[in-house]
Order: sequence, then structure tokens, then C-alpha cells
Amino acid sequence: MNRKDILKNISDSDERLVVAKAMDKLQLSLKTFTPEFTIFMDPYKAYSIRDMLLNNECKIVAYGGYDDCERLKLGFFPEFTECDFSQFPIVPIEISYNATFSKALTHRDFLGSILGLGITREKTGDIIIEDSRAIAFVDSDIADYILVNLERVGHTKVKVKILDSFTPKLKEAVEKRLTVASLRIDALLSGALNLSRGKVADLIKGEKAYINWKKVTSVSHSVNENDVITLRGVGRVKINEVMGTTKKDRILINISVFK
Repeated sequence: MNRKDILKNISDSDERLVVAKAMDKLQLSLKTFTPEFTIFMDPYKAYSIRDMLLNNECKIVAYGGYDDCERLKLGFFPEFTECDFSQFPIVPIEISYNATFSKALTHRDFLGSILGLGITREKTGDIIIEDSRAIAFVDSDIADYILVNLERVGHTKVKVKILDSFTPKLKEAVEKRLTVASLRIDALLSGALNLSRGKVADLIKGEKAYINWKKVTSVSHSVNENDVITLRGVGRVKINEVMGTTKKDRILINISVFK
């Protein structure tokens, strides 16, 4: 691994800093023969860095507290050491409230209140919203701080508890066949999520769309077989198979829809 060669090819200064810090963790893990872990990041960045730093002397694993997370840490495990998810410094915390006396709180409400404590986004992972509570996956070194200091989310009084573990309910997937005029992202999402092309276009231009967790802002961006397309706040679509064309020259695809 040539550090200079890797970093010089990254134009974005923030991304270069994240990669540099990940490389430091890798080198420290190899030097001390102990596992090391990065900050939380989106899956696209995590898997890109993992592939960039692949090393025969170290196993690199992405994990965020449960399967199919939208925010992940990379763990570096030296050769001959066991890769154990329980070693990741990730803690689930429960933030609950009395829904009888409050409006339903959103992901933005919970995240905003956590960041309002002076905590940076890189210390927080996924936040799962359930009835009258949220489960936030956070860095283990800030869990106690949140426990002591988070008293309200917006104007709503909350109770905070550190959990030993938490496994969210799996999102049910609906598999179906769909015909589309083209494999443009706006056409695919419109048909898969039963939205107008105009509504989909507005959401894409509003930076709510991701292909394999990489942000996409062009409505004409092409999608491919095995791609996972996310429309924030609406749903997620996986293209299982592009099956060919119909007699009317429309494209037949098999998809799974998660809402």
C-alpha cells in the first residue's frame, strides 16, 4: 500500500482526510496486532475505502450494529485474529417518550437533538424510529454522555437507556415484475414506488436519491442489474434481474421493493 499514491488520487479534501485516518487505523492494527475501528460513514464510502485498502495481512470488515445498516464503521483485524462484531465500539441507546403528550418525533428530531449536545455526525450511526421511541447506534465512548445529557428531543421530554443489544425488525420485501420505458433512475423509481415522474424528479434533484449508497442528482442516471436504489423517506428498490424486452419494446425487470 503506497500511502501517497492512494491519497493523491482523491480530490475531495474531506474524503482524503477520512481515507488517511482509515490508513492510520490499518497501520496501527498491523503494528499492535489489535483490532482498530474507523468513524461511522455511509456504505458507499466504507466499501470504497475497504476495497482501496485491501491487505493480505489484515481483514477489513464493515459493520454498523446490525445487518443492512446505512452507516458503517470499518474494523481492521490483523491476520490470525478473530473477527468478532461484538468488538466494534458501537452501542445501541433507546430514546423513549410519551406519545400521548407529544407529536410523533422524526429521525431529524432525534438526530438534531443528539448533534445539539456537541456530538459530531461521525460518532453516530443509524437511528431506527419505532412507536414512542428511537434506537440510536452510537460510538461507545459517547453513550454515557448522551445518557446523562439528553433530556429533550425538541420540546418533548425523553428517557434514555443504554441497551445491551438490539436487532431491528427486518424490512419486508415485495418482489414483483415491472416494465419500464428505460433504465433511467426516474423511470425505475416511479414505477417501483408508484410515484409520478415529476415527484420522483423533485426528490432526486433534492438530493434524496442514492444508487448503491452513492448520491445521485441526475434524473437520467442509468441503473443496472443488482443495483440498490434508495429514495430517502420513501423506500428502497433492488434490481434483481433485467429480463429482456416486451413486444412493445419496454424493459422487463424483476425487483424487490422495501418500504
